[in-house]
This record gives sequence, structure tokens and C-alpha cells, in this order.
Amino acid sequence: MDNLYSQCESSFLFGMNQENEVGRQIKYLGGSKVLVVYSKLSSSIGNLLDKVRRSLRNSGLDYTELSESYVNPRISTVFDGIKICKTENVDFILAVGSSSVCSLSKVIAAGAVFDDSFYEMFSKKSDIERALPVAVISTSICGGCATSKDVTVYNQMDDGSLKVMECSSDVLAPRFVIYNPELCSINSSNYAFNFVRLIDVLFRRYFAVNKNTVLAEKVLESTIKTVLVMFDRIQEKPNDVDCITNLMWASITAYVNPMLNYNDEACVQILERALISVYDCNPEEAASIIIPAWFKFVLRKKENKIAKLGATTFDIPYNFSDVSVSAARTVEFISSKFESLKLPVKLSDLNGSAADIDKILRKIGFPEIETIGTNDPYTKTDCEVILSLAL
Repeated sequence: MDNLYSQCESSFLFGMNQENEVGRQIKYLGGSKVLVVYSKLSSSIGNLLDKVRRSLRNSGLDYTELSESYVNPRISTVFDGIKICKTENVDFILAVGSSSVCSLSKVIAAGAVFDDSFYEMFSKKSDIERALPVAVISTSICGGCATSKDVTVYNQMDDGSLKVMECSSDVLAPRFVIYNPELCSINSSNYAFNFVRLIDVLFRRYFAVNKNTVLAEKVLESTIKTVLVMFDRIQEKPNDVDCITNLMWASITAYVNPMLNYNDEACVQILERALISVYDCNPEEAASIIIPAWFKFVLRKKENKIAKLGATTFDIPYNFSDVSVSAARTVEFISSKFESLKLPVKLSDLNGSAADIDKILRKIGFPEIETIGTNDPYTKTDCEVILSLAL
């Protein structure tokens, strides 16, 4: 595996032992006091943190640390991070971990220098103009999301549910991201989560592609096909570095390809966040419930696109005389694949019921808002039907 350094909005350092370069990179960018943010939930983070600390010390950098104890990053931890930044004169933030740690770090970076009231940062009218510089060491095959300028954290309410807090700004893009496939692991315990996490974003990109952008569609079809092949191989050989490398590049392709639509205000993602808010479940659990239900809902409306997806990525024969047959088989394949992962595929799997649908719809913002989804609007009734298909 060859090391690679490339430049886009964020710099990428890809390859073995690149995490040892983190101190030098931060020093080059002018950092002097670093806040290292990581998750306590990661069982394999200890050795990596030791490498990071050594690299920072060898570069003459001072550092302090903040750990998160929740799957879904909390506002309370953001406040702790902002306090550390202000009292200890932090001038650089390093996220070590997966997407939740990235989101947490970016909100801390903006909040530490935000002039107005903190909660104004999450207003759609707010303009985040400054943030402390952020870098990321990704430990997830879905590390492409580290480059995102859109971040989500959660505030726990008195009833135990979560409130989604979102913000977006160009200044939240990391200065650099380190990707080392050897820092990622895919085995029987996290296989399903990794698969759902990656296929979720690829599906969203695929159905957001402009119909005239043929090349983008072809790239996504080949990427999805590659993901399926690599996950099949990993079942036979867990933690295969070559497979993980391909999967990481698939994730990066989904986030930094200039041909793709990066508007994440899509119905599927909004519904997933609403489920997280109600059940405080893992994002992958929310996705494994919503994705099959969404495909069933749009089967007739998007049957040509769905049939094409099935033919090009799942080897489902394209029925030219009756496209609906191919589309139905594709949806059946996707539903069966998700069921085979032993993740929740129904609301009842999260101890939910039909009685929760109104609560989920309120978390989305209905009836105050009329529709969700920027490019493909969905009404309250649409969302209610999708959720009913997940019962």
C-alpha cells in the first residue's frame, strides 16, 4: 500500500503510519496548544492516542484532552470543550475517531470563538465566520464524512429524547485528514454497522445525482458494486487491509467528488435523525430501519432509477418489457440484505410502535414546516407513510 498526499478543500494524508505526522502537520499550520478529542467508546483508541501524544510532544506542542461517552455527540460535551479552549488557550483541535467525534470537534471549534449567544450558532440565519482550526485522524472506513462542513450534535431533553442541533459553514472543513487503513477494523462485531454506514451515504448520493450527469452516476454504481464485493471478501478475511483501503476510498469518493450533490437535506437523513432523537439509537440502527422503508415508498415513483441500480450493482436482470419487475426485485434484495445484518429493520426492534410516529414527526418539525428535503420535498403524510412501512 503506497502513501498518498493530495489536496482539495482539506488536505489528505493517506497510508500507513501517517498518524505519526500529526504533530508536524499541526506545527506547520501554526498550532501550539492542541485539544485532542476522542471517544471513550472505542476499544482500540488507546494505542493510537499514545502515538498522537508522542507525535505532539516530539513537535514541541502542548496538548490537553477531552473524551466523549455517547454514541450521539452531546451539547454538554461541547460546553466542556469550549471551556477547556478558553481557559487553556487552545488554538488547534484534533479529532481522533469517527464521525461523532468529528462533529463534536467542529462545534467546539466554532463555539470557542463565536461572538453571539452559543445557541444562535444553530440558527439557519446564523453565519459562522470563524472557528479554531481542526484536523482529523479518522478511524472509520466511512471517514469521508470528516471533510464535511455540516455538523450535528444533540441536546438531551427532560423526557430523555434528543434535540437535533445542526450548523454548517465553510470554516468547519478540517485543515487536514489522516487516513490509515490499519487504524480501522471490520470484524463480526462491527460488520453490519460499517456496511450500513457506507451504503447509506452512497444511496443518498445516487438518488441525488442529476439525470444528465452520466459520469457521476456511473462512478457511484461502480463504487456501490465495489463496496458489496469488498464486504463479501471481509466476511471471509476480517480486517483485510486491501479491502478496508478500497472501502475507505469509496467513502472519500462519496464526499469529495465534485460531480456529486452534497446537499444532505434529504428525506432519508432527516428521518434517520428523527429516529435518533426519539430512541437515542445508533445512527446505523436508524438507517437500517429507514432505508428499506424509503425504497418501498418510492418504488413506483423511482422505478427506472431503482431498476438501473439493481442491474448495475446487484446483478438483477433488467426487465425491458416491465421495468417495475426489476425495480421490485431490487427493493426486495435491499430489504433482505438489511434483514440479514441482524440490525433493527422495524420500529418495534427499537421497542417502538405506531404510537411513536407522531412523536417522530414532531421531531422532524411537523406541523410547523410543510415539507422536508431541499431537492425532493416530502410532506408530513409522505413521512408518515414511510414510517408506517417501518412498523
